[in-house]
Amino acid sequence: MISSHCQRLSPVDDLFLQLESPSAHMHVGWSAICSTPESGTRPTIEAMRERVAGRLALMPRCRQRLLPASLGLTEPRWVDDPHFDLNSHVFELSDPDEEISLARFAELRDALLSMPLDRSRPLWQMALAPRLAGGRLGFVGRVHHAMADGAAAFLVGALVLDTGEEEPAAPPEHWRAQATPNLAQRALDPILHGAGLTSRAVVDTARAASHPRTTARSALRDAKRVASVLAQDFLPLAPNSALNGTIGPRRTLVSFKTELSELRTVSRNHAGTLNDVGLAIVSGALRTLALERGREPEPLKAHIPVDVRRAHERGSLGNHVSIAMVWLPLDSTSAAVRLEHIRAQTRSFKHGSRPEGARTLLSGVSLLPSAMRGLVARTAASRRGFNLTVSSIPGPRSAMYMLGARLDEIYPVVPIADEHALSIGILAYRKHLHFGLYADPDAMPDATRLPDLLADEVRALRPAEARRAPARRRAMATL
Repeated sequence: MISSHCQRLSPVDDLFLQLESPSAHMHVGWSAICSTPESGTRPTIEAMRERVAGRLALMPRCRQRLLPASLGLTEPRWVDDPHFDLNSHVFELSDPDEEISLARFAELRDALLSMPLDRSRPLWQMALAPRLAGGRLGFVGRVHHAMADGAAAFLVGALVLDTGEEEPAAPPEHWRAQATPNLAQRALDPILHGAGLTSRAVVDTARAASHPRTTARSALRDAKRVASVLAQDFLPLAPNSALNGTIGPRRTLVSFKTELSELRTVSRNHAGTLNDVGLAIVSGALRTLALERGREPEPLKAHIPVDVRRAHERGSLGNHVSIAMVWLPLDSTSAAVRLEHIRAQTRSFKHGSRPEGARTLLSGVSLLPSAMRGLVARTAASRRGFNLTVSSIPGPRSAMYMLGARLDEIYPVVPIADEHALSIGILAYRKHLHFGLYADPDAMPDATRLPDLLADEVRALRPAEARRAPARRRAMATL
């Protein structure tokens, strides 16, 4: 295995580090509810730590912290944390002998999510609520976006999650932190990094000179792709919206789930995808919310992260994402028309050159100096760049277990940038689609209305015969 010690943060990962501010915490994560095992012992924090300790060798990044570069001229490096303390990363939210309500669990979870991760430590945490009402337990995880995107965050969850009920804990391996670079090495790092970039540029120039026609065609193709993605995705400004404005550090996670089977029926009937249906449900709910606020619904510009992992990148941490922008048609009064409008946009994106254009654009931004790259990222993530983020995250379709406790519900956490009051994560797990509605409760106190509005939109998208069935059953019951 290649050592991950002293690896440089990738330019894309560095973007998410630079987007963080006192009011915008850049961690992704999840909130889960588990059923306690019918037989055996209830999971404890000691057993959870033992399970994680036995698997840390499979994920060295979880024992590494960020070492800032000298003068901030290059990206930070991941280095082993000589003071790594597992108890600081795996801990209890509540007393193990105290049964707490779901509402109290939400309060404790939201308080944790409202705090930034400590950059002097490895950038992840898991928290256990051992006793919830009804005999269940709660489980919260968070990972800094500089360490993992939404899909990769669940690799950290694999430190404690299993595909079977009875997975024996592996004994922890002996681990010793490798030495941190000294001040002289850190001072030389920007110089050596610059020399490496110059050397690669010389090689690329020589290669281009030896194949001028191929290089010219490739450059022209890339330029056309970038121009297309700029014109269609990045340059059109997002409208002014109540979803955008000054935010603070407080966060709340509001949850909603719905059955996958009927949503798949809707997607087949409209020749769309499950992601299209999810975006249509969000559009309808936000339309109704705007009407309740006394505002005229207008289209909103949604930032949609797209997983672009290649086969050899599966199972790796870091960010492997491209960007799509989709206009949510809140101005349309018909649920079916909203879905069709979204389907047309996503199909145009997937079958055109915009995915490659977005990747080329991100690659170009990555070549900028770190400080300039941060400025570009903050501009793109401003209120005029987009109104909200909606991220669809692939989840396991078979049951998962934590120390024998079956994972029943899992709601994703997608961070919100400054000037954004709401982000939405959508995750398919087993028989349900789970919506994690992550909001600033001060800037958006009516976020708690969204589950009911999403449920209304699911009903509006059902086929007509499915909507009539409950009415027929009620009529039969009265005979």
